[in-house]
Amino acid sequence: MKEVNYREIAPDVLDKMAHGGVFFTVKDRAGRVNTMNIGWGSVSWYWNRPVFIAPIRHNRYTYELLKDADSFTVSVPLDDSCKQALQLVGTRHGNEIDKYAAAHLTAVEALAVKGAVIAQCALHLECKIRLAQPMTPDQMDEEIHANFYGDEDYHTLYFGEIVACYRTDLD
Repeated sequence: MKEVNYREIAPDVLDKMAHGGVFFTVKDRAGRVNTMNIGWGSVSWYWNRPVFIAPIRHNRYTYELLKDADSFTVSVPLDDSCKQALQLVGTRHGNEIDKYAAAHLTAVEALAVKGAVIAQCALHLECKIRLAQPMTPDQMDEEIHANFYGDEDYHTLYFGEIVACYRTDLD
């Protein structure tokens, strides 16, 4: 494991989100864990600290777990070895199947937050939730609303302070 600077890995994270997604994982206070594929998000700087912003739709099982969680993780595969697993965790609900078994993924305890990272990935961000901001449709651009929210299935934006950022494929 080697700690890396979030600014150095931001291009890799953004590229992977745009081309297949990354794993977003949450563990609630009751110990329930779920991972899903996210293709939207950002690596940012807010409140004088590094932040990962993740939009999570309200109809997702992950959203239910986030209501009772104080952190999340983002695991980024730097090659194509997790392509099928990303597709599976992005199309199935965690309250219906064991995504880890079905996708042949291994959850490993996170280092700095209560949660897990995906062992098959080389890059990990561990984030402490600092703000959960529901979208306000009445303030949304009409074109974006029409193209992405016609069914009114909005997101809540989770601002997570990046408290650990590391690679597991480097010595």
